Amino acid sequence: MRAATSSRTGMALVALSTACFISVTSENLPVALLPQLAAGLNASDAAIGLLMTGYAVVVAITVMPLVVLTARWDRRTTALVTVIAIALSNLLLALAPSYGVAVAARLVSAVGHGVFWSVVAPMAARLLGPERAGRATAVVFAGNSLALLFGLPLSSWLGSTLGWRPTVVVLAVVAALSAVAIRATVEPMPAEHATPGQGLSALRQVVTDRSLAAVNLTTVLVVLGHFTAYTYITAIIADYAHLTGSATAALLFAYGAAGLLGLVLIGRALDSHPQATGLFVAGGLAVCMLALLTLGPSSGLLSGAVVVLWAAPAGAIGVVLQAAVLRATATRQDLASSVYIVAFQIGIAAGAGLGGFFLAQDALPLAVATTAVCGLIALLVVRRSTAFAAPADRVSQARTARRTTA
Repeated sequence: MRAATSSRTGMALVALSTACFISVTSENLPVALLPQLAAGLNASDAAIGLLMTGYAVVVAITVMPLVVLTARWDRRTTALVTVIAIALSNLLLALAPSYGVAVAARLVSAVGHGVFWSVVAPMAARLLGPERAGRATAVVFAGNSLALLFGLPLSSWLGSTLGWRPTVVVLAVVAALSAVAIRATVEPMPAEHATPGQGLSALRQVVTDRSLAAVNLTTVLVVLGHFTAYTYITAIIADYAHLTGSATAALLFAYGAAGLLGLVLIGRALDSHPQATGLFVAGGLAVCMLALLTLGPSSGLLSGAVVVLWAAPAGAIGVVLQAAVLRATATRQDLASSVYIVAFQIGIAAGAGLGGFFLAQDALPLAVATTAVCGLIALLVVRRSTAFAAPADRVSQARTARRTTA
């Protein structure tokens, strides 16, 4: 009986992880299919980049009120609705005759995107139990990281071989299949803490919590910095590594392999060394971008290697930050995650917009420099935040703070 239960739990975690993979791959399609979308929709590269910015803005605006609105929903139902929205969104995008319809298609999944990410980590934690919440988050958010690592190069390769419309159809089909898998493997999961206290007063408490505020500040810094460069990674590869077409896809696959290795190492250290993993993410981004600036376009081979190494800290961003959110709050995790999602989407929107501005001004090195600066500032925040400390260290820091206050 235990073996059967454990097997079902494992399949449920894999189903949720697959949905995470699809969600993030869909979100980042404009990154992977930038030239194909621009040509097919008769739009500029910067306009396609705005599909990322607009998506992020909609998520940031809608996530908190929608999380409050769906507080009493069964969590499995919530996940299913949002994953189905992703499938429908991509089907509409594949049929889009113009840029305006493409924008509308993106909005369909953007509305539910934040709600999905607000519930998926708490769902995983409930499947394995609070004592293994970090491991559960790492397993499910592996789909997030793998999407950034492999979803992008795979979409890029499919786009260059099949065309962007068939590629988006494939993604819609896989999204629908992942919804079926969630329905088959995840038991009904009634919402926790679905009381009147789940409203505005609870939201205000979550927003003003100092530990969560530090995590959210780190999130904005790291994600803004990362997406300032990452949204236009194909342009960076072309300018710095001098690769285009299928060679770009090959480098992105290498990027994915390096990121997978980094994710495995981070996953093992996440619960025992949370601050070290946070420092690795922030510091790793800064070091890689500083290396790119130092090497410049004149060192194509070395710059390509740095792009691959960039994947190690980048692939761990979601896992490390979401685990910090769950670590910082034992209750109202859906609400805490929704505020974190807002911070994440603000970072994406600002980063994609800023990177697009630099690209339009033919100032790509400024995008790389912005990523480095954001990583360095995030290092300082992580170093001082109790949310990234191990449990024993957090108790010690809290006692020290109380003595200092007294």
